[in-house]
Amino acid sequence: MKLFVSFFISFIFVNAFAQTTANIQLQGHPRVLVTAKDVAVLKQKIHHKDFKEIYKSFQQQKAFITDGVSASGEPNEDIRQKIEALAFSYLLDTVKEKQAGITAIALIDKYLNSITTVKGYHPNAHAYQAVFTAALVFDWCYYLLDTNTKTSLIASMKKVSCLAEYCIFKNTPKQYLSGHYCEYAPTVFLAMGIAIYDEQKDVFDFAYKEQVENFAPSRNPWYAATTHHQGSQYIHVRYGNELLQAFLLDKVNLHPYASNIADATYRDLYANIPQGKDMDGMPEGDCHNNITMGNEYLEFIPIAASMSKDGFLQSYAKENLNKLSLLSTRAFIFYNPDIPAKPLDSLQLSRFFPSPSGLMIARTKWDIDKKGKPSNAMVVLMNMKEYNAKNHTHLDIGHFGIYYKGHLALDAGIYQGKDDNNGWGKLNYVNYYARTIAHNSLLILDPNEPTPYEGSNVKAISRDGGQFSFKNRAWDSIQEMFGTGKSATILASEISNGVAPDYSYLKGDMTLAYNIPKNVAIYPAKEDTVRRSFVFFNLKNDDVPGALIVLDKVVATNARFKKTWLLHSQNEPVINGDVVSFESTQKGRNGKLQNNVLLPEINNQFIEKVGGAGKEYWVDGKNWGTVTQEDAGQWRIEVSPKQAALSNNFLNVIQVMDAQPAKQAFTITKSIATQGNYVAVCIANRILAQQLNLDKNENAIAFNIGNKNNTYKVLITDLKAGKWVVINNNSKQTITVNEQSGTAYFTSKGGDFSLEKLR
Repeated sequence: MKLFVSFFISFIFVNAFAQTTANIQLQGHPRVLVTAKDVAVLKQKIHHKDFKEIYKSFQQQKAFITDGVSASGEPNEDIRQKIEALAFSYLLDTVKEKQAGITAIALIDKYLNSITTVKGYHPNAHAYQAVFTAALVFDWCYYLLDTNTKTSLIASMKKVSCLAEYCIFKNTPKQYLSGHYCEYAPTVFLAMGIAIYDEQKDVFDFAYKEQVENFAPSRNPWYAATTHHQGSQYIHVRYGNELLQAFLLDKVNLHPYASNIADATYRDLYANIPQGKDMDGMPEGDCHNNITMGNEYLEFIPIAASMSKDGFLQSYAKENLNKLSLLSTRAFIFYNPDIPAKPLDSLQLSRFFPSPSGLMIARTKWDIDKKGKPSNAMVVLMNMKEYNAKNHTHLDIGHFGIYYKGHLALDAGIYQGKDDNNGWGKLNYVNYYARTIAHNSLLILDPNEPTPYEGSNVKAISRDGGQFSFKNRAWDSIQEMFGTGKSATILASEISNGVAPDYSYLKGDMTLAYNIPKNVAIYPAKEDTVRRSFVFFNLKNDDVPGALIVLDKVVATNARFKKTWLLHSQNEPVINGDVVSFESTQKGRNGKLQNNVLLPEINNQFIEKVGGAGKEYWVDGKNWGTVTQEDAGQWRIEVSPKQAALSNNFLNVIQVMDAQPAKQAFTITKSIATQGNYVAVCIANRILAQQLNLDKNENAIAFNIGNKNNTYKVLITDLKAGKWVVINNNSKQTITVNEQSGTAYFTSKGGDFSLEKLR
């Protein structure tokens, strides 16, 4: 409730802050992306050594030969880049480059008038880019324009924007948290409004009002999470536009966005992997398009660094600068080489992205510059997001992803495949890809439960036993999303001290996500409790760099409802008793994953592998779609208890290592507490003890694990806040447990452990 109140206060504050457009006066030119005081700096900046490759691209684009007419009638990026380069040249030197400015004006008028057809997502984006470039020409070359040319350019900008998805001033249905209107259209309307403010103030009035009354209130509350609500791919497309809008407004001294807006770039930084070709970083939501590996949609990184002056983001911007060749002119503006960079090796390897999100990403190395080169970096994503922002997000609470020399624990499925049934909102999407079954999470199957109904016009047919959506269309605003309520609740989180933390811990309650919402059907709950805990140990070992320990507590309302623990892989798993392993070795990859199933006990385990030809995306007796890219997964492991029961625990310990030459995994031991409802695990020099209910414990605990002659780092979770006395063999120590983490961490010998809370 406190969280929602804070967001409501934020909403009121933003609206109270909003300046009326009547009190705003935009003075002089230039003012779109740059101001007059920026020009002198830009003249010097373009020759900085960091821009060596970008400058080459800029010169090539400027030299491109064109009469400005798109022969196909479709947007043409080569023409647009040429025009923008000419206008930028004039901006930097209005005397020597006067002809460049005159030519830019002539070409942009011809170019806009030659665009007659805009069909498809990317042509739509390029049409908006054409209008954005026109706004730059109008502003940067303003004093070369006569009245007739101004009138013609304004009309052409409006015409082309209306060929795209959203037409300015028309009542096209809009959403301000998710959906396509959160991409290019408002950015272009804002740039156009700033450019032509002196001629037609109504465009700016419209665009700025939307920024202050709709976009900023829907986005600012999410920036508290320092991530983006639309997942790992659409952070590029949508967050990139959000930052660009903030950048445009900042240049005219208007600031409706939260001061920490740039911090969401850390989501992309932490998810980056040292591999040149694979799925998009550590995927979450709609992705698998290699957007983060390409040369588009990366301008948000230097914008974030420039706006925040954050040294770590500056390092990330420098690493990605040469990928901005398609927007070379703007790269000079967005990237500031004078910001001191901080080496990523001094940035903590784990990060928590708190409410209203709930992601944690842990790494063992950075190595983001080692694209296609050997790296021992292990990257783990843990998902306990509290709110489902809809649209391009999935029913994936509790999911984890693991990368080591290739993607191992996968976010499976196809976002945009090559056959007719693969794509957003189509059969594969609604029956598999966006559903819990495609993620490393949990299922509780009531065979009679209603089917979820994700998608636009295609209704889901399959039952997977997974999570339900609160609504099948994107939210209009974040306030609407908050008003509907959480899908999950973060119960505890902690990252231990140091640049390379010993452990990263996240625990959450996912119960609400598995309830059938009333707007889907009036149907009784299929579970009483669904909780999951992640503990990632950075083992700091060359052979086995880390281990992820996943503990679940699942209580169903009917013992006959099948409970299933999921783990997805690209290649066929090998099952050997209670140990599951698989490798990723195609195209230079060399990763291996080993999972020890510790609960249910071995005599109550049923481990099944599902997949292979004709069953890659198997759900409810049918295969949904075909494999059209290798990193989208073809196999999964399903772990279920043999004996029907209302309540079950799942406990899995996952290690990674090289596939060739084969490395040896650590031996794992498990111990059930003799006092207190706890289970302990020992791996390498680490011991972890957790409450089986994943609740908050205040009772005494006793267990025996580890070798009494060896020294271990011991983590005890699920403790109530206060002082706890820990006795290990003959040693005794008092530890203070805080409310947020509920953990005790200490060093001791193996053997007998007892803990008791001081009253």
